[in-house]
Amino acid sequence: MEAIAQQTGTRPEAPGRYDILVLDASYKQSLACVRSLGRAGLRVAAGESAAESDPAHPALAFHSRYSSRNIVLPDYAAGPSAFADAVVGFVRENPTTVVLPTGDATIAALTPYRARLAELGCVLALAPDAALEIALYKDRTLEVARKLGIDQPRTMRIDNLDDLRAAIAEFGFPFVLKPTTSWSEQLSDRLVPVEVVTEREAIDVTRRFLEAGPGVLGQEWACGRREGVTLFIVDGDIRASCGHVAYRTSPQLGGASVMRESIPVPEDIHAAAIRLATTIGMEGVCEVEFRRDAGNRALLMEINPRLAGTIYNAVHAGVDFPLMVWQWATGLPVEHVPGYQTGVRTRWLHGDLRWLRDNQRRAGRPDSMPLAAGLWTFGTEFVRTRRYDCFDSRDLRPVAAELRATMAAIRKSRNQSSFQGIRI
Repeated sequence: MEAIAQQTGTRPEAPGRYDILVLDASYKQSLACVRSLGRAGLRVAAGESAAESDPAHPALAFHSRYSSRNIVLPDYAAGPSAFADAVVGFVRENPTTVVLPTGDATIAALTPYRARLAELGCVLALAPDAALEIALYKDRTLEVARKLGIDQPRTMRIDNLDDLRAAIAEFGFPFVLKPTTSWSEQLSDRLVPVEVVTEREAIDVTRRFLEAGPGVLGQEWACGRREGVTLFIVDGDIRASCGHVAYRTSPQLGGASVMRESIPVPEDIHAAAIRLATTIGMEGVCEVEFRRDAGNRALLMEINPRLAGTIYNAVHAGVDFPLMVWQWATGLPVEHVPGYQTGVRTRWLHGDLRWLRDNQRRAGRPDSMPLAAGLWTFGTEFVRTRRYDCFDSRDLRPVAAELRATMAAIRKSRNQSSFQGIRI
C-alpha cells in the first residue's frame, strides 16, 4: 500500500483514522467536498488515480489545506480492479467512515466493492446499485423517462453503420451522437456527446464510440438553453433542490458548465426530475439535466448520480450538498433546505478559456458564436461575475495550481490543439 500512497507537503504519512476519503481529487467538485467537509471539522483524505496526478492534470484537492492526506492510487483506466483493491486496502489500513467518488470511472470501479467496504465499516456514498444501473446508462434512463411521459429528444439506437444511415434520414443535419455511458475501460477519458454536421463526421464519431465499447444513440438537435436541477433525496423524500442555467459549456455539447447561474427551478423540469429520480430509486445527490427545444419544451438529457461541477453554484447559493452527503452516508439527520439564493453567477475560468478557444475553431457550427461576439461575451463576464470555481481566499493553493496549469495549457495550445488541464 505504501507504494501507491504519496504525501505532499509536510502532512504525516503514518496510518490513521479518517472520516472520509474523497476520490477524483483532480475534479473541481472533489475540491468543493474537501473544503466543505474539512471546515465542518472532519478529517479528510483525498485520492486520485496515478494517471491524473501529474502537473498537466493537477489534483486540485491535493493542494487544499483541508486535505489531511493525499493518496495516489493505481490508474483505473489500466485496471479498475487494481484501483478498487487499493481503495479497499487504504480503508483497511486507515479506518475510514465514508468513501466518496465523484467521477463516472471511479463509480464504475467501486460499485462492485460496496460490500467489501461495508465489511470494514465503511460506507460507499452512492445511490443503490439498482438506481446506478439505470442512471449510468442513457438508454436505460430514457426508457424509464418515456414510460413516465417525460419529454425527451427523438432518439434512435445505433449499433452499426446501417443504423446510422437510418438516423441521418430521420434527423437530418445537425444531429447528436452520444455514447450510452460516459465511461469505457477501452478509453482513458470521459466520453461526451458530439454534434455532427456531415455524413463523414457521423461515420467517424460512430466508429469511435462503437470501438470504445458503449452503445451509441442518435438524437435530434435541441437548440434551446441548458437547464438543470440538483436534488438531494432521503428515503424518497426531496430534502433539497437547486436549479441552474448553464450559459456555456466545455466541450460545447454535453460538457462541463463553465458559466452558470442559479435560477428558481422551472416547474416543468422540477416535476419531471423528481418523478424520474424517485422512480429509479435514487438516494443521496443527483443532477438532472435538460435542454429546451425551439418550442421551449424541456427535453431530458441525462441524470448524473453524483456531485457535478455545478456544485460550486449550489454552495454559493446556500445549499451545502457535500455536507448533506456526509450526513446521509453516516445516518445523521438531513434537514430540509427551504430555499436558496437565485441570480448567483459562478464561472470556471480555465473552462471558459477553453470554450473561447473552441468557439473560434467551431465557427459556423451549432452553438458557436462569431469571433467578435465570443470575445465580447468572454471579456464582459469579468464585469458580471465575481465568483470563480476553485477560488477561496482561505485556501489559495488549489487556485494557484489551476492557474499554473491554465498558463501551461495556453502556451502548449499555441503549437498543438491540446487545452485540457483541469478535469471535468
